[in-house]
Amino acid sequence: APHFDTNMAGYLSASAYGKIKVRVMKLNRHPDGTHEPREMTVNTLLWGDFAESWTTGSNAKIVATETQKNTIYQLAKTHTLSSPEEFGMYVCEHILKTYDHITKVKVSVWEDPWGRIHMDGKPHKHAFTKTTSERRTAEITQSRGSAPHVVGGITNLIVLKTTQSSFEKFIGHPGSYMPKDPSGWTTLGEAEDRSFSTAVESTWVYATPNAPFNDCYAKVKNAFIEKFAGPPDTGVPSPSAQQTGYQMTLAALEACAPHILDISIATPNLHYMPLHSQSVPGHMHAPNADVFFPIDGPSGYITSTASRRSKL
Repeated sequence: APHFDTNMAGYLSASAYGKIKVRVMKLNRHPDGTHEPREMTVNTLLWGDFAESWTTGSNAKIVATETQKNTIYQLAKTHTLSSPEEFGMYVCEHILKTYDHITKVKVSVWEDPWGRIHMDGKPHKHAFTKTTSERRTAEITQSRGSAPHVVGGITNLIVLKTTQSSFEKFIGHPGSYMPKDPSGWTTLGEAEDRSFSTAVESTWVYATPNAPFNDCYAKVKNAFIEKFAGPPDTGVPSPSAQQTGYQMTLAALEACAPHILDISIATPNLHYMPLHSQSVPGHMHAPNADVFFPIDGPSGYITSTASRRSKL
């Protein structure tokens, strides 16, 4: 068991600082007149030999957070922001090369995608719209003398299936591990068919810092959607949100092999409650079960991780 000396005075055991919410857009202008905007939000976090800033108030070794903000904009001048992962590594490399007392850097990046406008099936050269709710993410951590550790991700990928989702034989119902809930507090009834919606959150660990990041992101996203929805004419049953989420991660691992080591997913429920679940008289129910009311919470939250690493 850990030893605690209750008589020991407190001391600084960890410290780091950085800049958050640095928004940047790079407009890449191609020779054929086509424009490509890339918009990102960047956070930086630094570790190093600057403990005296906490213990004595000295700023002698502090790289101002305003300087860190300026660094993002100046580096964007010589980078296309081709992917959050590549730009994050570019920032890490610069900071470690420039400041010899910095020992570790973490750069977190969120990309807000711009979708090119199409008119009569023809892509517009320089007009765009925000067409999606999801954000692509990346987190790059690099210690001095080591290769960058790169994590890709996606957040707020909102999906919905309006049938083929069920929730049956859980604790408090026949066929479960405990047909009678000892607490007596299970009030939820079984559902043979219901809608299923979630805002997918996922992160994955790249095997190397040289992975095809854009290709992997597209493959992971497509694998998630295909496993969630199933074939367009027949769909796919979802007996539990847990199984669906796990199948999504396995499909993503396979789609981006061998570049991903681990992938984690969280699927918070977005509930659309049938009208009859409201406390209203029966004559106010929807007889065809086709009217629902969305709720923000409380909601379920399911997570899992699939790995390619050895279990040993």
